[in-house]
Amino acid sequence: MRIVRLFTLSLVFAVVTSTAAIAGESPQQRTITVTGEGEVSASPDLAIVSFAVETTAAAAREAVDENARKSAALAEALKKKLQDKDKISTTRYSLDPVYEQRDRGSSAPPAITGYVARNEVRVELHAIDTVGVLIDVATEAGANRVSDLQFTLDDRASFLHDALQSAGRAAHAQAMSVATALGVKLKQVVSATTSSPPIVAPRRYQSVGMAMAESRAPTPMEPGEVSVQATLYVVYEIE
Repeated sequence: MRIVRLFTLSLVFAVVTSTAAIAGESPQQRTITVTGEGEVSASPDLAIVSFAVETTAAAAREAVDENARKSAALAEALKKKLQDKDKISTTRYSLDPVYEQRDRGSSAPPAITGYVARNEVRVELHAIDTVGVLIDVATEAGANRVSDLQFTLDDRASFLHDALQSAGRAAHAQAMSVATALGVKLKQVVSATTSSPPIVAPRRYQSVGMAMAESRAPTPMEPGEVSVQATLYVVYEIE
């Protein structure tokens, strides 16, 4: 479902008039400038979620081997829940040392006490009503961090088209109102420029840690709606 809203929040107009200062010179063009804004709200149809497996061990090799085993189990479990249009990809891998905490003011060099391996995968899921199930499956398979979750639109172009149409109607309505108030008539469009902010999502979940892996309750998700906005700046010639 998409909801189209018209905005007439801002209005800037300028009337440029002049008389020819030199004989034979053409008069300057008289214009007004207006701003129209449009917004389309729609139910999201794409969820993007990142899962990570973090493992800690005294030796780097042990951390890497354990991480590889758990990451393979995670990938296999996720693939079983994905459909043809869904995607899974590795977005980050790191191996970092863990240093011993030294007392403040100590001049001793830091000592390595272990290693942390991290493997992160990104999933694009079209059946957004199954996001909670996917999170439960991932944590059961070994994921101990959900680093990012957002709801968005798979086909943004069509919604942006509708938002621009709304912005165009709003801009024209403003121009007509200004022209009427000034006692002039609109002629042609001299120029038009657009801008479209990023998709506005109702919620974005970040950095859910290891406690999630220990929870056995089903994970609820309420994606709400997202919106696509567009702004149109139009310069009209007047007579």
